[in-house]
Amino acid sequence: MSQLLLGGGGQGPEPSYLQGLNPPQRKAVEAIEGPLLILAGAGSGKTRVLTRRIAHMLDRGIPPWRILAVTFTNKAAGEMKERVAALVGPERAKKLTVSTFHSACVRILRQDIKALGYSNQFVIYDDDDQLRLLKAISKEQNLDPKRFPPRGLRGIIDRAKNKLQGPQDVAAENDRRIVAVFEAYEERLKEANAVDFNDIINKVVDLYEGFPAILEKWQGRYQYLLIDEYQDTNAAQYKLVNLLAARHRNLAVVGDDDQSIYSFRGADITNILSFERDFPDAVVVMLEQNYRSTSRILQAAMAVVKRNPGRKDKELWTDATEGKPLELIVGRDEDDEASKVAERIRVGLRQGRQAADFAVIYRTNARSRVFEQAFRRAGIPHVLVGTRRFYERREVKDILAYLKLALNPSDEMGFLRVVNVPRRGIGPKTIELVRELARAQGSSMVEAARTKSLGSGKVNGSLGGFVRLIDQLADALDRSLPGELVELAAKESGYLELLEAEDTDEARGRIENIQALAADAASQEFSLDEGLDGSDRRVVMQAFLDRATLSGQADELPDEGGRVTLMTAHLAKGLEYPVVFVAGLVEGSFPLTRDPSEQAIEEERRLTYVAFTRAQEELVLTRAMMRMQYGQGMMRCTPSRFLDEVPRELIRGYERSAPKVRPPSVSSQESRDRMKAFLDRHRVEKKPKVEAAAGPRVTRTPSSPDDFKVGVRVLHPELGDGVIRNVSGSRSEPRLTIEFGGMRRKTLFARYASLEIIES
Repeated sequence: MSQLLLGGGGQGPEPSYLQGLNPPQRKAVEAIEGPLLILAGAGSGKTRVLTRRIAHMLDRGIPPWRILAVTFTNKAAGEMKERVAALVGPERAKKLTVSTFHSACVRILRQDIKALGYSNQFVIYDDDDQLRLLKAISKEQNLDPKRFPPRGLRGIIDRAKNKLQGPQDVAAENDRRIVAVFEAYEERLKEANAVDFNDIINKVVDLYEGFPAILEKWQGRYQYLLIDEYQDTNAAQYKLVNLLAARHRNLAVVGDDDQSIYSFRGADITNILSFERDFPDAVVVMLEQNYRSTSRILQAAMAVVKRNPGRKDKELWTDATEGKPLELIVGRDEDDEASKVAERIRVGLRQGRQAADFAVIYRTNARSRVFEQAFRRAGIPHVLVGTRRFYERREVKDILAYLKLALNPSDEMGFLRVVNVPRRGIGPKTIELVRELARAQGSSMVEAARTKSLGSGKVNGSLGGFVRLIDQLADALDRSLPGELVELAAKESGYLELLEAEDTDEARGRIENIQALAADAASQEFSLDEGLDGSDRRVVMQAFLDRATLSGQADELPDEGGRVTLMTAHLAKGLEYPVVFVAGLVEGSFPLTRDPSEQAIEEERRLTYVAFTRAQEELVLTRAMMRMQYGQGMMRCTPSRFLDEVPRELIRGYERSAPKVRPPSVSSQESRDRMKAFLDRHRVEKKPKVEAAAGPRVTRTPSSPDDFKVGVRVLHPELGDGVIRNVSGSRSEPRLTIEFGGMRRKTLFARYASLEIIES
């Protein structure tokens, strides 16, 4: 029996999980009762503290089912649970709830959403489902898609919901037609027994605020809350946490204000900065000892981030060696910059490094192109992170749509996705007739299709075949496991037969993806995670679909193969590498923002801090002297202001002549005064008005030419933000007419334009 299990609430020898902790870590682990703020700097052993804190709670006799630990990614939640299991044993860990916000809230909604007028078999609409629904509503309301692009409408709705706002809350800031779309969108979700990604949290807040008995039940269940990455919480998550913690007040939040980089998702840095205002009796622990990076790397990172006035007064330090000086690579242009990085990696490989030791971090996906080309020329194996996710692949989403529709026939978007996939000769006119019939008889589109299929004609016969397929899948739900249902849907729909007949490399790859989906469904790890009763096949199937949908919203993480990693600074958070290149350090690239506001620059500076602190042993900074400016030719670049903020003596080969301005030293009282001024400037009501999104945007690399459609917002590396106004040329070689700022229109070939899709 382990020392932990012999601990007996502090009796006997010291438990093994307390050994090796530094004094602040130990203080955070042992502070169980009441509010606790853990400010965990980069590389300070945060996960170690969290897992040992949970072990200590269990050792003190707290039942595992009374503990709720929440983090932001499935990967982080899985890692945390595995490490707790290693400390306390798998059986005790199994009874813990360690999950993401959304997974925890789905579990709550599956039990109690009926109070809000939904069935507990509701479906979750992902980004594609949202767009399909908004396109349908816009068409019904005769909106011009150029003036009111569906992606823009989705952005307005998502930003509002992040702040717990509804249609009327945004009326003052938006055209009345946008408000009408928002209202219709909410009505259609309810009719379809569906929630979108933001609703998953918001509906739990609605339950807790509207039904005190339900809130009391969950407060009794989860008496100890531990919230990771608290700096990334938005208004809805903030409200949820405070409602759940109000009764017992055993709330521990962990985070780092210096790593708050998700304002584009609605994250509010004031949630962590004002925790002591919300809980005046909170214990505050600062984890400042870094176990990841060398001293020089930390000095560089701190020199940059300390210029932000809105931060807690903390200073990372390490017992590690001083380490190598930082390097600076300056290329004639971006191609030369990338070539020099490739050569630097080749030198490292010859000296015994592995390819997986290296990572190249840049501000946006558009910067990856030159590095991919340079690495291909140099024969360097590499992986581009964040370009494609398994659950976003078309064939995977199609099969999942069949299964969601079998569970919930009211799922309008699921019906529209697969009613003619594979092709059954059911065209847009027939689908519109089915939609009108569904409205007339107040039924789902599946039931309307059933009614229409009773008529004569080839199309009605096809509708009948589709309805029979959905009935077959629905009937199989009660006797089949998820893996079997995936196989049944793929086979009986004709999907597999069609791909096998194509007999191409692409088709074979799609078949492999369906097989991987079936294998994933058959693993049943999802049901174990949720502690579900495996005898109820419908509940198990629903758990799998929930996990698949929520996983589809998470950013792809790098694989475990021996390759150099290429990724944006946002995706780098939480990762570490022996050698890191922070690339494109010029104005307009890193920092990217064209917003001169202090708030926007502060977040760009925090992104730089995150990028720097991914490095364990060596940090290489790179920039180009010249960049191709569209319509102007090769233009000289201005070095990033963040380069000037790094002390010159830390960088080998930095020969810029500009005088170095060091961040001023400040007393603790001055630091507190600066913090108060920052909070006063940035503090907002928890239900603020919707404003235009400022600062960093979230973008993605196009996955196919089909992503370029009229109304889609794009980011060009030189011309900035634009909206696609016309698409011509062939499907494989689209030519885009894009309207940039100042009503400038440019026609570009999509293949060569290095465009990114702006998602929000």
